Order: sequence, then structure tokens, then C-alpha cells
Amino acid sequence: MPEPEAERCPYPGAGSAAEGCPVPHAEGAPGWDLDAHLEAVRRARQAAPASHMAPERAEQMAIGAAEQRARQRGVDEIGSKFVESLGKKLGYGHPLSDRTGLPQFTWTEEAERRLEEVPDFCRELTRWRVEWTALKKGLGTTITPEIMEIKYQMWGEVSHRIQERRPQEFPWTESALARFARVPDFVKGQVLEAVEGNARQLGASQVDDEVVDRVIRRWSETGDFHEGLYGFR
Repeated sequence: MPEPEAERCPYPGAGSAAEGCPVPHAEGAPGWDLDAHLEAVRRARQAAPASHMAPERAEQMAIGAAEQRARQRGVDEIGSKFVESLGKKLGYGHPLSDRTGLPQFTWTEEAERRLEEVPDFCRELTRWRVEWTALKKGLGTTITPEIMEIKYQMWGEVSHRIQERRPQEFPWTESALARFARVPDFVKGQVLEAVEGNARQLGASQVDDEVVDRVIRRWSETGDFHEGLYGFR
């Protein structure tokens, strides 16, 4: 698998690793129309409180998600229409999603403690999906452990169906399997599907710690857990 690439400026004409470049990026990342970049940053910072994260983290996630989606679609430059379209596609809670912040939710102390039991890499996803379920089912805007359990049960049904209907596609190293064993049961199927899908995209012959680390890093940087055909559904 390729090594991390050199940085460059995403704005046309700025050159490679230009000093003062507003947004250094990895070589091979799509470029940005300046207005589109400013709009993505504005959306992210505005949504940060509803996404339960610091503005800087929201901005990083918004830029990462846009670049990942653009790269997957072969888009060379991210424009305002791309950012607008992405806002309609990303799930509730993501700082670029049009739905984030409608309405605002509060979590009880008991619910927050239970959320801490979820591994870091899927904690944000869990928070967002619990809130979205509460909104769709008219359960109110205060999240309790009881509301969390409703979402967990829904996820668990999907997770078990995934595991039952498909064989494991890749060999896993013992170390990677040990890490997978720590994933909550209610999302194991989704995580299995997403990790192996990423392994396929990366051209890996097995799921090892490096593959797992890259998948977790991608999720952490972008917040884009759906990832097209091979991620969370």
C-alpha cells in the first residue's frame, strides 16, 4: 500500500508546498474552488455545536469528507455545487449535512456515560444515528439510555443479517480479529462489511492492523461512515 504523500496547495497556481497556502493537502487530493472551500468551512463551523465537536474538528471532517468523495468520483476540483450536493447526501450529524442541527438535542448524564462505552472510532456515528432515530420516531430531543437502546436494537438486527448472509471475504490476522472482537455486537456486521470493503479498495490480501488503522483514520478524518458501496448503510 502506498506511503503517505507529500503536501501541496489545493488552489490552482499556488505551487507545491507553497508557503502561506491556506489549506495544505496531500499530493493527489482534489483541488478546491476558493468559494467552495470557504462555504464548506462556514457550514462546518456553524454546525459544530450540533455535531458535538470543536469548530476545528468539524472543519477538518468537512474538508476530509469532501475530498474523499471527490476522489472516489474522479472529481479534480471541488466546486460549490459539489459541496451543496454533498450536504444532501451525508447523514444527520455530519458537519456538512443539511439536516444537522434540526433540532438541537441534549443528552442525559446516564446516556453520555453509556456512549463512552462505544469505541472512539464509531462514537460520533453512534451519537448522530441515535439522534436521527429519535427525530424520525418522534421521541423528543432529550436522549436517554432507553432511546439509545431503541437504535441499538435496530442496528443489531441489521448487523446480524449482514453476518448471516455473507461469508468473511478476507483472512484476518489474529491481532486484527482481537480488535474486531471489541466492537459492540450491534454494529459488528456493519464494521465487518466496511473494513473488508476498504481492504478490497486498498488492494490488500488480508485484513491486518495496518488496514484497520487506515479505515479508522479515514472515518476519524472524514466522519463519512457510509463510504459508497462498501461502508455503513
